[in-house]
Amino acid sequence: MLRLSSHIRIEGDQTWEFTALNECVIVEDTGTLTDTCELRLPRNVIWQNVVTQNGKPPIKRGDKIIVKLGYDDELVTRFSGFVRSVDAKTPITIKCEDGMFLLKTKKAIPKAFKKASLKDIISHLLQGTNIDFKLIDDNIMVGDWRITKANVSEELQELKEKMMLSSYFRLIGEQSILYIGLAYPFDNRKKVKFVHSKNIISENFEYRDKEDIRVRVEAQSFDAKNKKITYEYGDKDGDLIKIRMDGLTMGELKKYAIQAIERYKQSGFKGSFETFGVPEVNKCDMVDIHASDGNSGVYLVKKNEIKFGMSGYRQNIELGSPVS
Repeated sequence: MLRLSSHIRIEGDQTWEFTALNECVIVEDTGTLTDTCELRLPRNVIWQNVVTQNGKPPIKRGDKIIVKLGYDDELVTRFSGFVRSVDAKTPITIKCEDGMFLLKTKKAIPKAFKKASLKDIISHLLQGTNIDFKLIDDNIMVGDWRITKANVSEELQELKEKMMLSSYFRLIGEQSILYIGLAYPFDNRKKVKFVHSKNIISENFEYRDKEDIRVRVEAQSFDAKNKKITYEYGDKDGDLIKIRMDGLTMGELKKYAIQAIERYKQSGFKGSFETFGVPEVNKCDMVDIHASDGNSGVYLVKKNEIKFGMSGYRQNIELGSPVS
């Protein structure tokens, strides 16, 4: 029988290390800016050589944290980030966020761009942070753009809402790298096979055919003279996707609208499945699914909720776009 193993390292005024957990829940999602981790420590945790006040642990907001999980002392880093809050009630609960924690406190320096590339904007936003970033798609033109939000995280959210440009951190080896772009990245991803009744514990799939998916796009752009250009594409009765990208030509606007439809309208499974904690899967990885209904396919991972504790070590994986 496999034995659960864990190692937590917290670095602040001092460095603390633990090899026991009551519970750990990690959520990583390409659809959100921030990945999260929540830990519940054992009741008998000891803070050596430190006198605590009112039982409050000697860790604080902003301390760096690394969480490694596995079986039989074969550990893999599943989360790297920063402490967001600490609840001193027993059992002690620590809530954490990934590198986006830093960008929520980094002031966005105002600037107006003309015919800007995505690289220009991100380079400006991240100056002085020492955060490495990678563009998922090369040569993306954003057009006219004004930085007006209070912090960098809010500006990234603005790019997501107006231009469908996702931003999220990925843990590559031991380094957190910020990825930004229109689609899933092609680098640093693995493919893992999952088969019903073998390493799929439960499944919640719906198979949809491309022809049955209804969606439409409304795209608009304003030029330097504030003249509006609009382009609509797709099924009139479909789900609505809105895009706004200022400073683009009609041809460029049409390109983005068509790309949005193509990403949305693809045959395949929609849903999620539960599996064991190993083999480890991360967002943006590929999963080769062989479901109970006989259908199969390879999909990108949109989201993974990792649970570790008294009830075992599990992953709940939500499927993203099909690969094949």
